[in-house]
Amino acid sequence: MNFYLLFGHPVGHSFSPQLHKIIYEEANINASYRARQLEENQLKDAIAGMKVLDIGGANVTIPYKKQFFLYIDELSELATRLNAVNTLKLSDGQIKGYNTDYDGVGFSFEVNGWDIKDKTVYILGSGGASITAAHYIQDNHAASVTIVTRNKNQPHDDPFNRIDYDDLANTKGDILINGTPIGMHPNVDASPVSPDVVQNFDYLFDMTYNPAITKFLSYGNDQNKQTINGLDMLIGQAIKSVEIWEEIIINDDAIKRIRTRVKEVLNQ
Repeated sequence: MNFYLLFGHPVGHSFSPQLHKIIYEEANINASYRARQLEENQLKDAIAGMKVLDIGGANVTIPYKKQFFLYIDELSELATRLNAVNTLKLSDGQIKGYNTDYDGVGFSFEVNGWDIKDKTVYILGSGGASITAAHYIQDNHAASVTIVTRNKNQPHDDPFNRIDYDDLANTKGDILINGTPIGMHPNVDASPVSPDVVQNFDYLFDMTYNPAITKFLSYGNDQNKQTINGLDMLIGQAIKSVEIWEEIIINDDAIKRIRTRVKEVLNQ
């Protein structure tokens, strides 16, 4: 049996252990996955422990997607470009870091039939998830991608244009993505933007999956917009992580079964 972990703080609320159990069952993989909450001063020891205990891999969630850079041996080209890591793999005594959130963004668009080519896209928030989504969208030939942040003049090391929320109020586009934590459980009555802003877009994507319909998405549903939440992104990044760890390709039929079971468990 292979052993895998989730590192983050907090992790008690995470659905990932259940998700990975479903993936292993549907892909016929003999593996175990456990969440481990870490303090920042424990990251180096966590890497050392993976090597000593021969833990095959780990996922990394907030707030450590950049902090682990100090302690891993090698980064994939994509993780380097995105400046964030969410997947670690132990191989030949070395830990390599990957970014599969990028794959999760792509999975969300693909399974929901959203074509981003030539679309104008605006992303709320400038954190790691937002920048990862921006790179995927740019790589897949959107007309433009813009980051919306509270301080558009703050220095940054990515190539994306920035506007603030006042600018957004007078902007129209095709796709609006919420990459902020605003509206996620337990603060479910909050939205990063008003219904008037939502009215200026045709597609809404909220990276949150709890609740399934955030206030942000409810504004879109009320206006008959196309909407998706973050569950498919979570599923997509997890599947890609397993493929990296196990060095396999999970077939389309298994992926469909995984997605169906996950949605049933979460009543989505």
